Amino acid sequence: MSDALRDRGPRELTPVWERPAGRVRPSATLCGFRDGLGVAVGVPVGDGRVLLAASGGDEEDDVVRLWDPVTGEQVGGPLRENTKQGGLVLAMVALPCAGGHTRLATAHYDEDDDGHVVYLWDTVTGEQVGGPLPGPEMASGLVAVPMPDGRSLLAVAPHGEEGVWLWDAATAERTAGPLSAPAGADDPSAMTAVPLADGRTLLATAHGHQEHGHGDRGHGEHGHEETAVVCLWDPVTGGLVRTLLCPHEDEGRPSALAAVPLPDGDVLLALSLSYDDHETVRLWDVATGAAAGGPVTGPGLCPVPMADGTTLLSIGSGLWDPASGRRIGDLGTNRVPGAAAAVPLPDGPTLLVGEVPSGAVWLWDPAAVEPPAEPEEAGWDGLVAPVTLPGGRTLLATRGGTAVRLWDLRTGEAAGQLHTGGTDVLTAMAAAPLPDGRTVLVTGHRSGALRSWDLATGELVGSAPPGRTSEILAMVPVASPDGRMLLATGSRSGVIRLRDPGTCETASDIFNRPDRPPLALACVPMPDGRTLLASSEAVPARGGEKAVRLWDPVTGLPVGAPFENHRHVKDFAALPLADGRTLLAIRDFADSIRVRDADGRHLVGELTGGPMAAVTPSDGHPLLAVARRGGIELWDPLTCRWAGFRLLERPIRALAGVGSRLVVGCTDGLAVLDLLS
Repeated sequence: MSDALRDRGPRELTPVWERPAGRVRPSATLCGFRDGLGVAVGVPVGDGRVLLAASGGDEEDDVVRLWDPVTGEQVGGPLRENTKQGGLVLAMVALPCAGGHTRLATAHYDEDDDGHVVYLWDTVTGEQVGGPLPGPEMASGLVAVPMPDGRSLLAVAPHGEEGVWLWDAATAERTAGPLSAPAGADDPSAMTAVPLADGRTLLATAHGHQEHGHGDRGHGEHGHEETAVVCLWDPVTGGLVRTLLCPHEDEGRPSALAAVPLPDGDVLLALSLSYDDHETVRLWDVATGAAAGGPVTGPGLCPVPMADGTTLLSIGSGLWDPASGRRIGDLGTNRVPGAAAAVPLPDGPTLLVGEVPSGAVWLWDPAAVEPPAEPEEAGWDGLVAPVTLPGGRTLLATRGGTAVRLWDLRTGEAAGQLHTGGTDVLTAMAAAPLPDGRTVLVTGHRSGALRSWDLATGELVGSAPPGRTSEILAMVPVASPDGRMLLATGSRSGVIRLRDPGTCETASDIFNRPDRPPLALACVPMPDGRTLLASSEAVPARGGEKAVRLWDPVTGLPVGAPFENHRHVKDFAALPLADGRTLLAIRDFADSIRVRDADGRHLVGELTGGPMAAVTPSDGHPLLAVARRGGIELWDPLTCRWAGFRLLERPIRALAGVGSRLVVGCTDGLAVLDLLS
């Protein structure tokens, strides 16, 4: 076997740069969550160590595992009652005990066995030490209440029972309860422990309540205002200490409650009210019962104790300072969802825990996330075009509204901007060299207009006004027999034309008129030395079904038979191989990818995936890069096997290959990867 045809084994894509800067970067990544993250909580285990207890989101694989949040490695075996599955994990809380030990309470729902139950675990040995106890119906019905003597009580709002019960975490014996809601209030739907400046800890329970009043003070047809009731209880005696009325204008019932100690000793209560998929958080002063801030809209209320002694709130995609009510940071720009848990490390930062699109779990320091200085300069809006300048420098042109921004392929630094003007949306871009040595970028627009730009000066070189061609859908440079580089454009009216990139005027009328708009165009180098033009949705004038076809740009006639069973094509990728063949990858709207021999038309391979592009390292062996499973997967056309994978944790909208470099267009910016030989 020649070296050109040899299977080179797994290939590696290495990051070169990404924009915007200041994205979330994990300090550790936890793998093995088949269906994503379920429930997570930080667990102090003594000797200055903190572990992360986490469960998966799948009812069939919902065991609890312990992880080292610094290294990302699993610690010990799974926590299972007698090695059997305990049912869907609803909630978990850490219960510090006297002597530095910590218990872990896990609430489960097992439809076929015990129903709603709570188990107690020794986090050092992994053994069950108590339970099953009556369990809550939802995550907000399980709370740890630390006592001044070092004990922890476990507060549970049991499913099917009224009130709240308290249990001693060390002995699994009930100590108080039920704590019953006041008249007119619903059963508790959220709870939290409230530390006071005098060293005591109260238990707060939130209840839905409607106060009917007179028509002039209410909301809606019957004149009523929504009011949540928060009860503060002494967990030792079970007595009611204080009741807070929290009127609000938001629909819904209490769904989460968190205590926020302030530096001056005061305590705020963050109360989240949920209605369908809408959640609103408001703040209340524990001492006075007065409103203290909000509303803040967003799911996933989570307190974040910081190393400096302050406590922030994670709500939705932001971090909020409850003292000022201001949003002071983001959880990240690479689509990391809201934090599922916060893990304060001893003598270190607080790490947030969240699931990323691939299903992996990240831990990151929120204080280390710096938003980009000028995030609007990312300039990504779904369209990217490589531009090679005289001297070999390559830029990337990206669309941002009606402007085009330029980036250096090698460094990622901004390299200029073109103001294309007006509100005529950009729909296609391509670069081409001119005979005088300049390189221009031609932009196609929704109106059908074309504009040519000198990249050295940013000036308009030539233009073609809107006309019968209508919206420009695709554009690709094509070499002409006289050595010039022309542009093939495809429009919504179904016309393919060859254009002069300097003037944007028609350079040749050789093409016949297809009956369907060419949704995608691509150049295909053939084994005989010709470069053909691939077009989707084409029906030549001489008849035939609409299909992918190859055209000779010299004669304007179709070459060979059509590629069968290809409609609604999104994009192409040509793969010239060292054995003389050229393969054409064709992706349709259903993300089905078929790879065919461009000469013989026979099927070489079938794949599935999102956007794709050919990428070729220095050894000349091209691979097909396909967006799959939250990252980039490499497909080898010689072996017809997947040959490498790079996880990006970002939704990918487009790919472009520039030699060994792969340009990745994501919903939040750009990334460039390099394919190592």
